Amino acid sequence: MRKTLLTRVSLAGLIATVAGCSSTPPPAPKVEKSFKTIASQFMTSDATRSQGTVVDKGMFYPKETFSLSYRYCSASAEQAQQDIDQFYQLAKKTCKANSGTMINQATDAWCVSHPNTPDETPIFSARITSTDLWADVCPTGPFVTMRVIENKEVNKDAWIDGAKLLGYQPYSVHRKIVPSNQSQAALFNEKETPAPEQEPWTEETGFIATHVGETVCMYKKTKDEAYGVTYKGKIQSVDDNRVSVLATEKLKGDIRIAPEIDPLPWYKEAVIEADARSWFICQ
Repeated sequence: MRKTLLTRVSLAGLIATVAGCSSTPPPAPKVEKSFKTIASQFMTSDATRSQGTVVDKGMFYPKETFSLSYRYCSASAEQAQQDIDQFYQLAKKTCKANSGTMINQATDAWCVSHPNTPDETPIFSARITSTDLWADVCPTGPFVTMRVIENKEVNKDAWIDGAKLLGYQPYSVHRKIVPSNQSQAALFNEKETPAPEQEPWTEETGFIATHVGETVCMYKKTKDEAYGVTYKGKIQSVDDNRVSVLATEKLKGDIRIAPEIDPLPWYKEAVIEADARSWFICQ
C-alpha cells in the first residue's frame, strides 16, 4: 500500500512537471505602433513637460483629424536638448516598429514605408523644436514645441490626402530629402520655421472663402524677424478667393502656438487683402 501511494505521488509530480515545461510561454509585450499615443505619454511622463498645453488645435479637417501639437516651458537648455534627443529616439523606434524609415522634409520628419519609390506611403510625422524666444514668459529655459501628424483610424486614401494637406511631399524625382542616417539636426529643425508662402486649399480655406463676417487671422514672418506677427480682423468681402479683412489687431508671434496673446501697436483699423489660403479661423 505504501509503495502504491508513493508511486501515485511521484507520478502526479512528474505529470505536473511535464505540464509546467510544456505550457505556452506568456505572450510578448505588445509593441505600441501609434506615435501619437507614444508622444502623448512622453508629454505627460515628466513633471515639467506635463505643465504644457495643446496648441494649434484647429477646428477643421485635416488638422483637427490628424495633427497634435504641444508646447511647454523647459526647465533648462539642457533639459530641452535631452527632450529633443529622447523624442527623436522614440520616433525612430516607433518608425522601426512600423517597418518604416525616417526621412526629413521641409517642415517635418516623416516615417514612411518604401522610401524614395513610387510606392512610398507616409505612416506618421514627428517634429520637435526649441526656441529661446518668449524668455519673458519662460525664464527657466527654451520653449519646446512638439507636433505629430498621424491617424490610423481612417482609410489609406483619406490618410494620404490629409498628410499631403499638412505638408507631406509625395515621392518624385525632384523631391529633396535628407537621408535618415544623417544627424539628428538633419531630421529635426531646432529653430522656428516661418509659414510657407502658399498654404494648400483645405476645408478651412473653403469656409473662409464663403463666410463674410467671420473672424480670421494671418501670420507673417520675414527672415529678419524673430517672432513674426499675426493680424486679426473680420472678413469684409471675398472676390475670386481674394479675402478682404478689416484688421483691428496686430499680435506678437504666431498666436496658434504663442504662449500668450501680446498686442502690438497697430492702426485703429486697416484693410488687408490676401488669398483665402493665407488666413485661418481664430477666436
